[in-house]
Amino acid sequence: MSRTLSEEKALKKLGIPDFRHLSKEKAIQLVSMLDRVDPEVAKKALEQYPQFAKVGIQTLVDWKETVGKALVENGKMSTDMMREFDAVLSTLRTLSEDSSLDETSKLQAASLMIEVVRLVNEADKRNKDFILNVLKITGTVSLGVLTIAAAVLGVNIKLPTNGANKA
Repeated sequence: MSRTLSEEKALKKLGIPDFRHLSKEKAIQLVSMLDRVDPEVAKKALEQYPQFAKVGIQTLVDWKETVGKALVENGKMSTDMMREFDAVLSTLRTLSEDSSLDETSKLQAASLMIEVVRLVNEADKRNKDFILNVLKITGTVSLGVLTIAAAVLGVNIKLPTNGANKA
């Protein structure tokens, strides 16, 4: 994609009079426009905003805190849910071992125990899927922020190729 945004156009899109007014939010907005911004404009913005690296780091810290909170809350809910499942299973186990109950009632209790175990497995799978999705999303965002910051700062990123590096 060609770089078409001049300094004037970039400033207009950001809604600021000059790069000295570049806030954290505006810096992130600028990063999202980098593929369309002239390289000299990006350099000028960075010269006026030496805290750019701090913005990237703070963005990652904020994401880490958000993920941490989500995982802690998820863990609390999972623990509470498992405690409830355990109580139900314990009650059903007691019923299935009660000698005063007929065989039909004991079979019903055993059938309900199987159903509760199935529900526990489903809940565990949903919980693992949630954690995996959180890790995928945060990993993608973190990698994106770091890649964009590296590109802006002029880091030369070399990716390995299949047949490369043969001696």
